[in-house]
Amino acid sequence: MPDTPAAADRKPLSEELCFCGSGRKLKHCHKSASADSRAVHVHNLYREVDGAIEEYRSHSPKQPPCREGCSACCSDYFPVSQVEFELLLVYMERHWSQGEIREAFERAEEDLEILRRENPPLHDSLTHGADRGGELDALRRHAGRNGFPCPLLDPGTGRCRVYAARPFICRTHGSSHTFYGTWRERLQPERICEYIDGGRAHRKITPNVADFWPRYDELTDVRVGAKRRPLRQYPIFYWLVLYGRHGSGHTARLGSRDNFDLPLAEHNARMAAHESARAK
Repeated sequence: MPDTPAAADRKPLSEELCFCGSGRKLKHCHKSASADSRAVHVHNLYREVDGAIEEYRSHSPKQPPCREGCSACCSDYFPVSQVEFELLLVYMERHWSQGEIREAFERAEEDLEILRRENPPLHDSLTHGADRGGELDALRRHAGRNGFPCPLLDPGTGRCRVYAARPFICRTHGSSHTFYGTWRERLQPERICEYIDGGRAHRKITPNVADFWPRYDELTDVRVGAKRRPLRQYPIFYWLVLYGRHGSGHTARLGSRDNFDLPLAEHNARMAAHESARAK
């Protein structure tokens, strides 16, 4: 994996391109956003991951088929963090019509009903409170391929309509690997998708992105309250359901812009104090 640029060589974050995909600098686009916000840091992590994958692709003779236009894994059940989902909403607000946004929310409601019929245990875990252990157990036992695709795919072509803003897992699954753990664990077969061989064959044709995971976890694993309870992650379709029901309705407007407007340390402090204040 190529070395990331030294901090002294990087542009100030406010000089980087805005996370919304406008092509303008952050300081000239979303002017209220903090250059030290969670959203900006995640957006820049995406760019580094993309750079590492593209650099590898530029000299590797064999490569997986993971590229824009492939949606083979887009029906898999995979949770993403809140900030990643909100980055999707910001992108949709700029690039989608109101009708397209409303349709995605409506499809998400339909998808939740399909999940209820097809996979009741996973549906119950998703829609009811669960601690991290219970959530992970439900994922290991019941998660797999849904009977519906991600609602952000184009229903006619199957292409991802938020590709430039897609979450970390969408950028790395299939197009990279994380080569860590014991040797016994490393030799176990991996389930990638039906078009990609797992295990050592997959590692031979993809870059190792294990070094990016600690930063991703640090940015997205938000801890709430004095007990440091991790903020739950959800699949994209269920985030749409939650924001449609409890947020600004079937629109991409954000009720809170804390992930964008607050410096990371301040936002972390607010989240740590949130449950404590509510409990008094």
